[in-house]
Amino acid sequence: MKNRVPLIAGLCLLVSVSTHALPRFASRTNMPCQSCHVNPSGGGMRNAFGLSYGRDDISVKAWQKEYALNDFSTQITDFLSYGADFRFLAVYQIIKETGQADVSRSTFFPMQADVYLNLAISKKVNLFINPAFGPYNRYEVFGVARILPAKGYVKLGRFTPSYGLRLDDHTSFVRQATPFRNNSGQQTGLEIGFNPGLFSLLGALTNGTSGDRDVDMAKAVLGKAEGRLGVGPLNVMAGISSYNDVSGGERYNILGAFGTVSLHEGLTVVAEANWIKGNSASMSINAVRLDRNTASRSLRQFTLMVEADYPLIQGLDLKFLYDFFDPNTDAKSGKAERYSAGVEFMPFSGVEVRPLLRITKDTTIPNRDYTDIHVMFHLYL
Repeated sequence: MKNRVPLIAGLCLLVSVSTHALPRFASRTNMPCQSCHVNPSGGGMRNAFGLSYGRDDISVKAWQKEYALNDFSTQITDFLSYGADFRFLAVYQIIKETGQADVSRSTFFPMQADVYLNLAISKKVNLFINPAFGPYNRYEVFGVARILPAKGYVKLGRFTPSYGLRLDDHTSFVRQATPFRNNSGQQTGLEIGFNPGLFSLLGALTNGTSGDRDVDMAKAVLGKAEGRLGVGPLNVMAGISSYNDVSGGERYNILGAFGTVSLHEGLTVVAEANWIKGNSASMSINAVRLDRNTASRSLRQFTLMVEADYPLIQGLDLKFLYDFFDPNTDAKSGKAERYSAGVEFMPFSGVEVRPLLRITKDTTIPNRDYTDIHVMFHLYL
């Protein structure tokens, strides 16, 4: 491999993570993201159904009576509601590098502290505000008008383009090699979407990576289509995404495919693959060094993520993940692979604990191996 591409491992504590409509829950219920979220393309603040499902239907039933808040509501008035997400991460990491002594380190980090506000301007128009406290200038503010046919909408403002699956882990390689790494990538523009029955279609035109104001005609264009189908005990979803951006220093042409399969609200498999072409020296999966191959102005990359979740009981899921990254598909050697295993425990309403063991293999030069223990605590409403 021509370039050295170190991996994100324990340093993912530098990444702020925003809550999204977790793909496995959307797959198990066979419903689109807008069924649970104020944002029609998913992510962020939950609506009344999403709040009820997230707080009551995925936590341990036996503890609900003792710990759940009766008649809990985030509705302040008939036209104003709120939400929140807080995540705290504890990390222990061992780094092994060829020819170097092993390095161990640990840290604590507040990954996220978001407070959402949703103001109903009318029955079909809403103003959404997310200050998104933390690094990377992640704030979102946009208006949504649900005025188009086929359950369609128009969204205007500053938001994260809805590329691929709305993952809650932005250290995944399928995000770190794109402009949406580090949970950043918020862009200013407009989005139009339709949700006719079992299909969802959306398109967005934004300023791209150039910033909140663009001084020329160059824009970023996103397109996305997905379909859902129930076949006996199986819920199946498949989709494609395309993102093209010539607006700034980081130029991207990304094509992706994604999908989910759930067996009777049991075993769920989630996958996404991306084919990436760009000419930026700063596209990388590393949170500290953005040192992509500067010798190539049209580098081609490939990323893959596969996740499997199995609910042992309501409130406790086994979790396995595989991440793959090829930083230069024109070269015959060099790749990055990550294997993760753990559980996702939701003991009672609004509380999640996620311990994971992550092993990362980097065969770029020099070879690096990471072993991480992550324990993430998530409070939400």
